[in-house]
Amino acid sequence: MSPSAERPFTLVHPGGERIAGLVHETHTDPVGLFLPGFAAHMEGSKSQRLARYAQTQGWSWVRFDPRGVGRSDGLFEALTLSRYLADLQLILQMLEKRPVLLVGSSMGGWLGTIAAARWPERIRALLLIAPAYNFIQEIFRRLPVDEQRAWRDNNLRCWEDTYGLGTLRMRFDLVTDSWNHDLLRFPPCLHGPVEILHGSADEAVPLSSSYQFAARAHAPQLAIRPLPGINHRLQGADTVLLRSLHALWTHIS
Repeated sequence: MSPSAERPFTLVHPGGERIAGLVHETHTDPVGLFLPGFAAHMEGSKSQRLARYAQTQGWSWVRFDPRGVGRSDGLFEALTLSRYLADLQLILQMLEKRPVLLVGSSMGGWLGTIAAARWPERIRALLLIAPAYNFIQEIFRRLPVDEQRAWRDNNLRCWEDTYGLGTLRMRFDLVTDSWNHDLLRFPPCLHGPVEILHGSADEAVPLSSSYQFAARAHAPQLAIRPLPGINHRLQGADTVLLRSLHALWTHIS
């Protein structure tokens, strides 16, 4: 991707914390927007691949780092879904009233689903990559009782990330906030087209969780595409990903 293809931007929350992002602007609608997974940033391989494809198609495209990640301000340990949604809302305000096709990967898929239910007039289509619904609650549920208690009492837990991100520090606020965004207990209403891509060999989020979500959601245009032998990172399925993106884009353009 050429240096001029995307331009950096900075948005500032009322409290002063800044969000950093990149936009490829063609002044045409819709606008594509990518939300990466837990602790991931806008320079990840999937984020860059989608941005490059958008450029070749002449599409407007946005990617950004939520607070506490990458180039944006804030502490990662302060992450909650509500905080990330506030960052996303700032991006939507920047885009004014333009329609958005949102692509969400893993935790970004969970967030994107919440956002589409909350702002249906803005988010017109969803492409979800192994959406990690309720994975924070699952992490907490699987801990021994004494470790659950320690996380609650100390409001902080540290663990080594299995994807090589090093030591992660998370406040218990993340858990309590996640319960408020339980999409299995509180199924969303999704009005636009939704496609879920999910690998059968996903070692982090089982394919069954997408079917469980689909059985509860009020989403007449929802389709699940299982990908045999594909893992959580969707390695080996780039062609499927880009074809699905193109089909959704054509549908809402």
